[in-house]
Amino acid sequence: MYDENAIRALLQRAQTEGIFNKAVAGFILPDGSTRIVTHNTPADTVFDIASLTKVCPTSTLALCYILEGKLGLDTKVADYIPEMQTNYRDDIRVFHLLTHSLDYRVPMKTLRTLPPEGILDALFTYKFSKAPGADFNYGNPASVLLGMILQRIAGKDLQQQGRERFFEPLGMTRSGWDPLTREWNPIPKEEISPTEICEFRGREICGEIHDESAWVLRKLFPVGSAGMFSCVPDLLKFVKMVLNDGTAVNAAGEEIRVAPAGILEMVSRNAFTREDAAPFIPAGSSNAGDSDATGPNAAGPLSAGACTALGWELAQSKFMGSRVSPRTFGKTGFTGASIVADPVAGAAAILLSNFTYPHREPNADRIHAFRAALADAFFSAL
Repeated sequence: MYDENAIRALLQRAQTEGIFNKAVAGFILPDGSTRIVTHNTPADTVFDIASLTKVCPTSTLALCYILEGKLGLDTKVADYIPEMQTNYRDDIRVFHLLTHSLDYRVPMKTLRTLPPEGILDALFTYKFSKAPGADFNYGNPASVLLGMILQRIAGKDLQQQGRERFFEPLGMTRSGWDPLTREWNPIPKEEISPTEICEFRGREICGEIHDESAWVLRKLFPVGSAGMFSCVPDLLKFVKMVLNDGTAVNAAGEEIRVAPAGILEMVSRNAFTREDAAPFIPAGSSNAGDSDATGPNAAGPLSAGACTALGWELAQSKFMGSRVSPRTFGKTGFTGASIVADPVAGAAAILLSNFTYPHREPNADRIHAFRAALADAFFSAL
């Protein structure tokens, strides 16, 4: 049985240990009901969700287009981004973007002093040491490129696409890029959690993109890797829609289809074991990725570290804990955000926090440990 007192105790302990002092945790129970637990901030506080942007909306939009036949896993990236002049140019496919299996070894933080066109040029001309699909290498470049493809397919930026496909139908009224200045439902600054006192920009960051490279690239367009702002009530609607295989109930109580049927399967199965994945993986490949995935979905042509769904992380105990099924999908965000959704249990846990405020920590170890503890406390009680 769901135990709110246990959740509150965990949140208080995190503050005592200095992990964060503001947080909102949201939960989807197996019966479809939701619960929200707040800690020193209102339930609808808007946070910079950082890399959750990669799934809400970027990769989930891409999966919708794939299911609708507008895009393919085998689509050449260069067909939509002809500026790509890397080696392996003609071998890079949408599959590699969705699975982060491009061997980009340049932290985008190191590009933050370049103009936006310079950042893109660095990605377009990068020389890979390994073929696409040979290695699992999570990072921002793949999601930046994927967002560009989506923009060129639709002729609309990610803000517009996210709003039309997800935010408006689901009633996600506090979600999107540029919360302070956008025309659609702008958010007052006092309702947004500050993200960091930033040395790079020399000021407190609140309501503007925390990720430095995404902040620079935003001068051209909203990028697919970071920059979304949202709140737990909105993200609960989004995750519940995915758990329901693309359907939701609107404000009038009517069931609506937001994403095509089949999306849940795509986000909760190992992409590298798909029957159609073989052409995208060089023979004899191995990788040096995170190796803590467990369960039957971890077996495949690559090592367990390549256990990822299309667009979402899969079965990662480091932040999902040990009480979820191997089909559990999710995502983390640098600022202290996370989603853990188990389709077998029909349940999910979402966390938004100010982990990087006032200053970021050297690594994500402490917030990962908290995320795993929160997931264990929730899922073990179901």
